[in-house]
Amino acid sequence: MILIIWLTIVKVGHVLGNETIGVIYPIPNWLVDGFLNGKKKVFCKFLVHDTTNLTLKNKVVFYASYGSKKLVGEGIIEGIEFLYPEEILAKYKEELFISEHQFTKYVSGRRKKKLLVLVLKNIVKYEDPITYNRPITMAGKYFTSADYEFFNKK
Repeated sequence: MILIIWLTIVKVGHVLGNETIGVIYPIPNWLVDGFLNGKKKVFCKFLVHDTTNLTLKNKVVFYASYGSKKLVGEGIIEGIEFLYPEEILAKYKEELFISEHQFTKYVSGRRKKKLLVLVLKNIVKYEDPITYNRPITMAGKYFTSADYEFFNKK
């Protein structure tokens, strides 16, 4: 009985566009151009846990923080890992969205903690950033296909 109810909820969620298809992560507005220049493809972020609900082919949408309140670009996830800072530099140093100096500063004091590593493809900087007045915390915000359609209509 419980399984039938759960399957019904999951199926209805998919039909109504309520399945998670990605996440919005904030980035400082002064880093937007470096993140979305099309030359780099690896985004790293500390999370509370070493788990994520993201899957391959989900989207990552970037939100310019510090007063901008705009969605500025996106990419599609083609790889997901949890790695220590040293492992990230060894494997992805040349492909990180931020410089080695910025990365070292970011991980300072947290070298024994793993980071979420997202390898992205089809990275696009929006020509016209999308105003998004909902709050986005440093943890990010998952979104559904219905949410994605809504903010892309603006």
